[in-house]
Amino acid sequence: MPDPLLVGAITDARQRKLGHGDGSRPETRMSLGKIGFAVAILAGTAGVALHVPAGEGETALVVHVGNDPADLRQFEQWLGCPVDGVAVHTGQADWADWSGSVGFQLNRWRGTGRRLYWTIPLIPLGASLAEAGRGRYAGRYARAAREIVAGTPGEAIIPIRTGWEFNADYWPWASRGREQDYIAAFRRFVDAFRTVSPRFRFEWVPNIGGSDDPAASYPGDAFVDVIGIDAYYDTRWLPADPRLAWAYNVERPYGFRWLEQFADARGKPTAYAEWGVMSAGAGAYVQSAANWFDHTRPLYQGYWNTDSTFPGKLSGGALESAGAAFRAAFGSCREARA
Repeated sequence: MPDPLLVGAITDARQRKLGHGDGSRPETRMSLGKIGFAVAILAGTAGVALHVPAGEGETALVVHVGNDPADLRQFEQWLGCPVDGVAVHTGQADWADWSGSVGFQLNRWRGTGRRLYWTIPLIPLGASLAEAGRGRYAGRYARAAREIVAGTPGEAIIPIRTGWEFNADYWPWASRGREQDYIAAFRRFVDAFRTVSPRFRFEWVPNIGGSDDPAASYPGDAFVDVIGIDAYYDTRWLPADPRLAWAYNVERPYGFRWLEQFADARGKPTAYAEWGVMSAGAGAYVQSAANWFDHTRPLYQGYWNTDSTFPGKLSGGALESAGAAFRAAFGSCREARA
């Protein structure tokens, strides 16, 4: 039986599969029983010590603002500090979009002085996951890798996410029932990029929750450098009380605590690659996220500061109370090495 918290994703997926962004995950509203469970979590997890994983150190602040560098400048002015990186997404409409959008993003962000955190589809619409696993698209992968390396001077690490949110059903690489195809395709992607340069760092990213164990689609330690998660605080489906919503996301099956334990068992750093809030009253959720990041030390956290596919933009004034909490938590000028 599907996780009731993923029911309703189909409508959103139909919109999102045609674009480049990752937005909300519509979920059915929590039952009173689940809310009571979350209240118990709030009391039961206070002060619980977690082992600091391999990402120990300053957590990098990454932001997704869409495709306009002007929006990055606006966000940094609002925050009062430069960010450590920009999350960029390439296209998936077809192979022409998949390939052409790499150069588009390189040109778009050239000169900003910010590290690009790439999200690249494992395959575009119309392509075959099984064929990807058999190596049919290795040449395309390698050409994209060469273009990225050529457009990224120096020797710095180049972060790459691919095949993200595979445990949901709205992407062409959804892995349910074809986990081995997904694993093989992910490995082919990594191998192709590594033939071009050792600078690439690869992140494996399930969506939070679900009924299936993401571990069934884990490509293996040799092909994964970072283990991340995507999770949004959507008040349409989670409690209006931000403290309850945060506590539930920590302790739910395949939630934040699962992420830290799964990664720690493999000696991998974690990342909270996509997260966002959509209400002005989410300040307590933002502060809980900051406390969690201070405690667990993920390699980076990526905030979704745009209203594209998820209304999470904090720097525009509509979510001022939550934005104030974000600035208070993350507005200190420091440099992370992620």
